[in-house]
Amino acid sequence: MCQKEQIDQNELLALEKKYETILSNDPASNTFCLLADIQYRLGKVDKATGVLIRGLGYNKNNATARFLLGKIYYDRWLIEQAKKEMKKVLELMPDNLEAAKLLSQIYKSEDNFNKALETLEETYVFHRDDTDIHSQINEIKKELSQIENKSSMQAFETPIESRKVKEISMDDSLGNSEVLTGTMLNLYIEQGQYDKALEIIEHIYKNEEEKTSSIENLEKTKLNKINLSAGFGSKEQ
Repeated sequence: MCQKEQIDQNELLALEKKYETILSNDPASNTFCLLADIQYRLGKVDKATGVLIRGLGYNKNNATARFLLGKIYYDRWLIEQAKKEMKKVLELMPDNLEAAKLLSQIYKSEDNFNKALETLEETYVFHRDDTDIHSQINEIKKELSQIENKSSMQAFETPIESRKVKEISMDDSLGNSEVLTGTMLNLYIEQGQYDKALEIIEHIYKNEEEKTSSIENLEKTKLNKINLSAGFGSKEQ
């Protein structure tokens, strides 16, 4: 250890002793926060944790102490306790940027990207010139966009055994991103979505004769399903 580091540690040890004396005489003193910070820097994390918990019993609205306690919890991966402390810090100090970043990181570790984004945006109003938080907000927005795109691509599920579609989740309108194929046409017909089936016919059949024939078949299928639903047999023998 170099001489400067030795001096700094000696100074910290002296301050630790000083603040311990103050607290022994006045347990409700806010000095507990300074003592805990020094003990944390000295690597006495367990002692610092005990000092913080006892001190917050007297000074529950000390945001600095709650932040340090939350950071210790996070370092030890006590996520629920860390989350609770960071939320309390932001209730007391909505502009606390470090608490917002840490809480957002916790939400991201839980795949709760909406809450992560919300946390940063609420604090961003106090730090509009901070490029780091702006960058983090954009990263989360990109992550959310990727999740939404992935969800929209899961348009339907086809079991291997029966090859029957159990569920289809489509956009209300057909766009360039949707594949217009005969397979999709059959899926829509099976699901009874005749308007969408008709839209696909209009797109995939350029020959008027083929288009007319396909529309006629669609109408027959629609009529047969209506008859079956009403308890009548198919008209086609």
